[in-house]
Amino acid sequence: MARAEQVGAAEGQVTYRGLRDWIEQVDKMGELLRISGAHWDKEMGAITHMLTEKSKGNAPAILFDEVPGYHKGFRTLYGQLSSLKRIALTLGLPLEYERKVDLVKSYHERMQNMTLIKPKFVDKGPILDHLLEGDEVDVLKFPVPLHHELDKARYIGTADCVITKDPDSDWFNLGAYRCQVYDGKNIGCQITEGKHGRIHRDKYFERGQSMRVVVLVGQDPLLYLLSSSPLPEGISEYDFAGGIRGKPIEVIRGPYTGFPIPADAEIAIEGEAVPGQVKPEGPFGEWMGYYSDDVVPRPYIDVKTILYRDKPILTCAPQHKPVDETGLLKGIAGAAEVWQALEACGIPEILGVWNHEGAPATRFTAIQIRQRYPGHARQVLHVASSCQAGAYNGKWTVVVDDDIDASDLDQVLWAMSTRFDPVTDIDIIQKAWSSGRDPTVLPGNFNNRILIDACIPYDKKLRGKFPPVVDVSPELRAKLKAKWGKILAST
Repeated sequence: MARAEQVGAAEGQVTYRGLRDWIEQVDKMGELLRISGAHWDKEMGAITHMLTEKSKGNAPAILFDEVPGYHKGFRTLYGQLSSLKRIALTLGLPLEYERKVDLVKSYHERMQNMTLIKPKFVDKGPILDHLLEGDEVDVLKFPVPLHHELDKARYIGTADCVITKDPDSDWFNLGAYRCQVYDGKNIGCQITEGKHGRIHRDKYFERGQSMRVVVLVGQDPLLYLLSSSPLPEGISEYDFAGGIRGKPIEVIRGPYTGFPIPADAEIAIEGEAVPGQVKPEGPFGEWMGYYSDDVVPRPYIDVKTILYRDKPILTCAPQHKPVDETGLLKGIAGAAEVWQALEACGIPEILGVWNHEGAPATRFTAIQIRQRYPGHARQVLHVASSCQAGAYNGKWTVVVDDDIDASDLDQVLWAMSTRFDPVTDIDIIQKAWSSGRDPTVLPGNFNNRILIDACIPYDKKLRGKFPPVVDVSPELRAKLKAKWGKILAST
């Protein structure tokens, strides 16, 4: 992958400009639902949950307006990326695919052919419409939701981008970390060990230094998607977004932090975290579908300034039991990075990678390959489960043959049921990277995971000794589709 210093002009295919233009395009696609009058206290989160849980990747984005107790025009947006089409729109990719895994393939191919582009500083932008400082600072000026019935606090940061800077370089990282509201001037920031923002914070705190931070809670969905992606160390999500767009992200300098803040962002919160200053954080209904994280003292952010544009939109991702937005967007972004890691290790014939939505995210990863040598399948399993994109909170990693669609769970289960032996085709990894989000987490934030070789045994495949599959040949399929196109259009 190109480094950010190698800036070049790549042709961008992203067709929208900023969150508001994205919303307009989603509305034209018929995937936006507008709701007026829903309360911030549990109603918005529960409505989103109920509309998403059985949607199978087709839930609408939901724009809530006229929130009781708040000015009209102070809105919240839920479920931005809970459909495959909206993820494709956000990445500037084609909207229709024959197989879900083809979306990951298109994203992976885009990553191979793009050049990272650094952000461009500008003097103006709608994020500068309003600036709150000193006694005016109040994050509850916005309709911050109580997302779930058992949450004990309102969370302003869910579909957010927390911007931190490495103290030893010019690297700015954007991560999606949850932010609890304590009061108008103090918000939490929960960051799991090993995440880039946590590494930055640990470095500052080890030196006895405070860490400045910006929390975006209304931004281009592309930045949010990338903030949830396992990008390599030292690669800024700003540079990656610029590469996808084919031009730099325009940013202003934060008045308190000096950090780059998107000029078209909706809401930006600047502050600092101070070593030794902690508050009890949690509980929160998390992306695995449980209130599984203990309430523990965690560093919080002392808010210094708030910037926001006229009629701001607060972006939210309530997170709940699958299927939900977070699992889908993390799954697609993570699958593309797993694919990248497999090819970077020189492993040939990777045909598809998919993180199944019900798992969610990287809890059930299926990789489709064309076997070329003994041990090929096992090599894929171990790299996919141990690379950066697959290491965090994984559980099941499955490899299947080229005739199995990795994104079709029925086909994957068929392979696991007919090409898999529980004695010889399982490997176990112990003490892997986990977190408190996992309800079965082991002491020390470890978990164990299972690797499933659901490929036809290579020696039998090579000698043609495995029973043939009952199927319709590609040639007959093409002939019948040509003759019976209308009837077979969906096959």
